[in-house]
Amino acid sequence: MACCLRFFCRRVHYSLDPNLEAPKKLECKNSELEQVMIPLLRGRVFHVTKQKTFDEICRSGWIYSERQAEFAFTPARAENSYGRKRGWVSLYDLRSPTDAEIKEALIRYSFLKTTHNESTHVYLIVAESAWPSLISWKRAIREVGGKEFFIPFVEAWYPGDMPLQLVNESLVVTVHLSPR
Repeated sequence: MACCLRFFCRRVHYSLDPNLEAPKKLECKNSELEQVMIPLLRGRVFHVTKQKTFDEICRSGWIYSERQAEFAFTPARAENSYGRKRGWVSLYDLRSPTDAEIKEALIRYSFLKTTHNESTHVYLIVAESAWPSLISWKRAIREVGGKEFFIPFVEAWYPGDMPLQLVNESLVVTVHLSPR
């Protein structure tokens, strides 16, 4: 596995919550992304964003729900997204899905894959203290069935804009299309 995990020695120069650790940096090939990231993300809830949007999040101290269209891995059907229609922040919840459920979500929705050239994304790990406030994909299936878009098994939402202080860790992941 051609993966490299490095820790940033510098603090992000924006005003981050003092409880948020400096981001960890990870590099891997696109073909290895699932193999590398799933073990790191299993049992966690996270939000994924582009590097430039992360900088804006750090400056403002908020993950804004109305900015979802600019975030990484936003489904193409975002305008019909269950959470977006309600003004909620989209998250991925890998606390309880089985391996088979995660695999199905990866195959059907490619929720970790990048389709662009080399790219850098930031995975914002949501603190356990925020978990009781999260809205599960199961609520979406009860309320709207298949009439609105959501990712079964792995999608969850934070109701409204999410303060950065509810993030306790971040991973900066650079994906390369060719071997390093």
